[in-house]
Amino acid sequence: MTRHPVLVGTVTLDVLHEGPIGSGRAPVTLRWGGVMNNMACAMGARGAGPALVTADYTGELASAVATHLVGNGVRWTPLPFAAPLPLFHAELADGSVREKWFIGGAAIDGLDPTALAAGRFLFDTASVLIGGTDATAPALDWLAAEAAERGVPFWLLSADPTETGKLRPARRDNDLTALNLLELGRWAGRPLDSMVDVTAAATELAGAGHCLVTLGGQGALLTGPDGTFRQAPPSIDDPTLTVGAGDVLLGCLLTAHLGGQDWPAALQEATELTGAFLAEPASAERPYRVLRDDPGRRPRFTRPREVRTGTSGDGAVDLRKW
Repeated sequence: MTRHPVLVGTVTLDVLHEGPIGSGRAPVTLRWGGVMNNMACAMGARGAGPALVTADYTGELASAVATHLVGNGVRWTPLPFAAPLPLFHAELADGSVREKWFIGGAAIDGLDPTALAAGRFLFDTASVLIGGTDATAPALDWLAAEAAERGVPFWLLSADPTETGKLRPARRDNDLTALNLLELGRWAGRPLDSMVDVTAAATELAGAGHCLVTLGGQGALLTGPDGTFRQAPPSIDDPTLTVGAGDVLLGCLLTAHLGGQDWPAALQEATELTGAFLAEPASAERPYRVLRDDPGRRPRFTRPREVRTGTSGDGAVDLRKW
């Protein structure tokens, strides 16, 4: 039996633009999105053969969703409940989200334990279950318990700074939790002003598993039972669009780890690939295709270095200087 990653979430139609509507700024970017969609497409491009479990979308764009996912190496497995395709509308500032609106909660709310249990057979060949905090708390509890019952890892991606209360589904340690610095600080409920602070909070959240903290232009921190490692960021001059970069990083990281690489090596490869992704223009017709290209075309990075800090203030580093 061939096993593959199974992701549960939604595809969205993203409308992204610099500045307020009508301000005459750069043209709108219209593309597919959603944190689980972005991760799945990155994993599909890397050959992981992921399955994406979503609502059964209605309307004219439903068939286009299938074409999009198949074209990126993703097996689409909708559950038997219908919902309109959600819309994600974001106002950008220099390529990053400034304000955002999500329209179409039925596609997320319908992924409840009843619907997931009805499609339980879809998880029979799962090598890992992956969810995001844009899902409801009961759905995440169900997925975490299902992964534990099946003896497969459960990986969780934080999708929004306002949803950090969902980062410990069913009060279990996730095998891997991924989030950004703002989300980690909100989860911890305290300022994270140094490497010591960040590492302590990430280690607390990781529990017996691993935690990946993305730090924007300052790189990433990965902590777990095998140590704490820091990776330099991709060196990209003025990326046109950074929305979804963290999702792509995580998708590439997990694919590399599932392929047998240790976590530091997987993080190094994922950073190289994310750099190539960010270098693509926002107008690229097939943005994930670059992840399939010859590794010789990617920017190279050194292997993440292990971070060693004391339990006091020793080794503290001002994050603004990273």
